[in-house]
Amino acid sequence: MLYDSRATSEELHQARIEIAILPIGAVEQHSHHLPLGTDWMTAEATARRVAEYIGAERDVYLLPALPYSLSQCHGSMPGSAWLTPKTLGDVLRDLASSLIDQGIRRIAVLNSHGGNFCLDDEICELNRLYKQAIVLNVASWVAAEGPSGRVTGGDIHAGAGETSTMLAIDPEHVRSERHDFSPSVGREFLDYATMPQISPHGVWGYPSQGSVEEGRAILDIGAERLARRLLAAFDEIAVLRGLA
Repeated sequence: MLYDSRATSEELHQARIEIAILPIGAVEQHSHHLPLGTDWMTAEATARRVAEYIGAERDVYLLPALPYSLSQCHGSMPGSAWLTPKTLGDVLRDLASSLIDQGIRRIAVLNSHGGNFCLDDEICELNRLYKQAIVLNVASWVAAEGPSGRVTGGDIHAGAGETSTMLAIDPEHVRSERHDFSPSVGREFLDYATMPQISPHGVWGYPSQGSVEEGRAILDIGAERLARRLLAAFDEIAVLRGLA
């Protein structure tokens, strides 16, 4: 069964939650056509759908999505707000520790922001620290393989994938002004320059190719795919670590 922040503490106690899902998004510029909260809204929507699939089989606790993470690469573009890698790592460790202390032994960190590279190291440390628990790092963009088969390779930011997803989540707030732009450099250049220096309109991809149909497929078909992979990973890791 699915439980979220509208449940009571006693209800979670009686349920004896098996799995917790912690979504992480971001608040940052998404060019001229998408809301600042695109990653946060995507994290919420994807995590809920994943939790609904899992909740049909196991008791799962869906936490509210963390809205802030690592968005420094967007520089001075208005509205972007971020945490330092250390702060994000500390927040994740505190949240995971609080859940493990309550007896929850399976935690899925559903990351909806591609720039959160520090999560890998922190999740590795959590698994070493809490040997009876399993903490997974799950990328929400694994779901972004819609019916067209398009994968987010050169579609890194505010492109077709995110535009499609937001058309399915909140079409009212997707603006019509869309700028297609594919930089001549690789993703690693965001380590050396800011997004406005690389892409004047803050986009890396082809938002004009976005569609509501693709967005619905990403959310619905993709969420089911994520849920199955997540459950399979928990079960396989439990066997490997002698926790089954």
